[in-house]
Amino acid sequence: MKPNKAESITMTINLKGKNVVMSNAITRAAQSLSLAEKRIIFAAIAKMGGQYSPIKITAEEYANTFGMPIKQAYSQLKVAADNFFNRYISFRVNEVSELDVDVWKIRWLGAYKYNEGEAHVVLSFTPQVTPYLCELEDNFTKYQLSQACALRSVHSWRLLEMFEQMNGNKDNDGWLSISLDDFHHAMETPDSYKKTFGLLRERVIEPAVKELTEKDNWIIKWNPLKKGRKIVRIQFWFQKDDQFRMDI
Repeated sequence: MKPNKAESITMTINLKGKNVVMSNAITRAAQSLSLAEKRIIFAAIAKMGGQYSPIKITAEEYANTFGMPIKQAYSQLKVAADNFFNRYISFRVNEVSELDVDVWKIRWLGAYKYNEGEAHVVLSFTPQVTPYLCELEDNFTKYQLSQACALRSVHSWRLLEMFEQMNGNKDNDGWLSISLDDFHHAMETPDSYKKTFGLLRERVIEPAVKELTEKDNWIIKWNPLKKGRKIVRIQFWFQKDDQFRMDI
């Protein structure tokens, strides 16, 4: 007896075509996530679609979305699940000066479940995070998860999010100007990078620009801005390569 044609088709489940939507506040915050943790959390955000509910991410979805063997996906889900309660978002608020700023921290998840037998996690975001992810009408960042699937650096992904925050902004479309302090905060750089701009350039900015150029077809130019002899801001000019090229 021949197998039913429909039964012989293996459905490929992935989340690449779904959009990540989050408040601009999260875009500029420190997210305290490793690459694997960010992939899982942001796959859940994309799958949630702006309407709150606990979200299940299977090893199959994760493997197909981020292009890895199922065993590797299974392992990353398990390891990440053990760390989720220690992961939080850190916001800089009420900033008066470099030395006078409040830092507000909230946890990403209020609950999670890891099912080893069925190889999936179920994530529930905290009530404090949910307003930054659901039913947003303005001041949000939106991009397709597929843009980040091939990235191997959290710094590249974070820079992508900053660019997408500005995309469509009638006053700043294709242009990002960010204070050096805010950039360090969002990128969660070590103290040595804050003391030596060359380390930030060589280990964060240039690798991120290179990866976004090669893997998500961005055209990017950037330069630091000084106040006196001190670098205080970074400016980026950017656009996707499928549009007209910039002449800067």
